[in-house]
Amino acid sequence: MSAVAASRLVNGNSLIKVNSLSGNRLKSGSVTGKQIKASTLGTVPSAVTAQTATTAETATTANTATTATTAGSAPIAKVTYATATGNVSPTNSPLAVTATCPSGMTVVGGGGQVADESGSAFLDDSYPISGKNGWTADFVENSGSTTATVTAICAPAAATS
Repeated sequence: MSAVAASRLVNGNSLIKVNSLSGNRLKSGSVTGKQIKASTLGTVPSAVTAQTATTAETATTANTATTATTAGSAPIAKVTYATATGNVSPTNSPLAVTATCPSGMTVVGGGGQVADESGSAFLDDSYPISGKNGWTADFVENSGSTTATVTAICAPAAATS
């Protein structure tokens, strides 16, 4: 039996040619974020869609969209409250008071109230107006007179396609 001793130690880098190993030849977990230069990585394919999307339908994970396919997917950037008041007195029919949203905004909700301490006035009905740019409430006063206030909750809506 014969034994042979190495005359010098071999460095692993000199045994493996640079850029010759494929990913499946590396030990699992041996390459981490520490060894990767982030600026050399490309964009994840699904992230490209989110970065450049112009519609909410194609940009479900995008931060913003310029167009919404349905009002349900339209982003709300800010909310504005528009109010209107009216003087309610006894009549045979309800008094309709309407609060209108500023130009370029759509009503997303609303309501009404009476400033009646005697309890003889009440809100009869409350609904968005035709065209969705305001809110109307119908008030009834049985005796005396009171002030009624309507509030429209308005928000800018994305264009729908």
